[in-house]
Amino acid sequence: MELKLISKEEVNKEIDSNYDYGFELDSDGLYLVEIVASAKSWRQNLKSLRSFFNDDDLNVKIDGGDILDSASKSKRAAEKTGWNGNELRGLSKTVLIAVNLKKGKHNINFLPDQAPYLKFIRISKIESKNKIIYIPEDNNPAEDGNRRPWLDFILVGLAVKELLILASADKKERDDDDVKLIINGNIEKNKENKLHNNWYWCGKTLKGKEKTFKKVLNLPKGNYFIELWADKRPFLRKIEIGLVFGQEESPKRMPTADNPEWTGDFNDDPDEILLARLIFGEANDQPHEAKAWVAWSVINRMEAKSWWPDTVKGVILHEGQYDPFKPADSNYQKIINPLRLNKKDIKSWYECYNVARDVILRSNPNPTTATHFHGRGITRDWFEKNIVPNGKFLRKIGDTYFYWSPN
Repeated sequence: MELKLISKEEVNKEIDSNYDYGFELDSDGLYLVEIVASAKSWRQNLKSLRSFFNDDDLNVKIDGGDILDSASKSKRAAEKTGWNGNELRGLSKTVLIAVNLKKGKHNINFLPDQAPYLKFIRISKIESKNKIIYIPEDNNPAEDGNRRPWLDFILVGLAVKELLILASADKKERDDDDVKLIINGNIEKNKENKLHNNWYWCGKTLKGKEKTFKKVLNLPKGNYFIELWADKRPFLRKIEIGLVFGQEESPKRMPTADNPEWTGDFNDDPDEILLARLIFGEANDQPHEAKAWVAWSVINRMEAKSWWPDTVKGVILHEGQYDPFKPADSNYQKIINPLRLNKKDIKSWYECYNVARDVILRSNPNPTTATHFHGRGITRDWFEKNIVPNGKFLRKIGDTYFYWSPN
């Protein structure tokens, strides 16, 4: 068993004043606190004459510390309470908190506004040293309702290696089951259905079948927030969270789309991050098609069986090839941490990353034979004479000129 049950309390009542649940642990360790509660909207409270324009809300603390707020890294999640009646509209939501606790007595403090309904509390010890496996027993499938929070998984002070979620969604006559996944405030996109791209599990596409989300996160020790939102009645099979402990607790960080700051060595970048940096540095303000051609030009070099290296990293980091990777270049400071820039650049960074990821995965056919390109500040005549004398001009996209050359 990955989870060893320590205690469970079936509360099943409305709580209109502070409520405390005490428990005692016989050893230090990593524990999972599971709570299921529901909350009504202001309209529901008004209809029942219980309150005038006030919804139910419920927050929770462990040993007096505000776990939900401290664990959240996004402004949106930081402003949330644990259970918000105007979002839930009377439906249940599960909150899971994975946290290291010491041997001895502990207390969970419930802080209600109006009269939310507390269903149960479960405390389990996580016995595995490198993985949390959660298989829900309650609030699954989701209660029938429209687009609302379903499950929050809060990780406190943990180093996270990877995340796997297995769920299913079915197609209904009038409406479909759907599940949205949000990791630290970022929505994981569904590429199979553009109309439901914010819902990773889409019943219209899956038609009752299971789909797995799996992503290497490589997050250093810290606090992280995972949200599942449900539309109608999807089903959650399991959640697996890979952890890093002991001597590896602070591994060398691997840059990601949401945390792209370089480590000091571009060789630590995954291929899609390094390629995204190149696109961002060379074509940040250019059309989407130009960004894609820049990315494919790297692949064309890699596959040319010429003097260029035969890997993405090799091509991009080949000495003297791309200006943004030169410390003296004006774009160098931008590519080493794209998310420190303005909103327009941040939006462009995510576009560059999505282009890079699609090219690495070969999600679309290669649209070009380009191996070289240049932007403003260089004339076509000069480039053809000095850089690609044996090549040919292909096309101008935006302000970027593309060429093919054998070397």
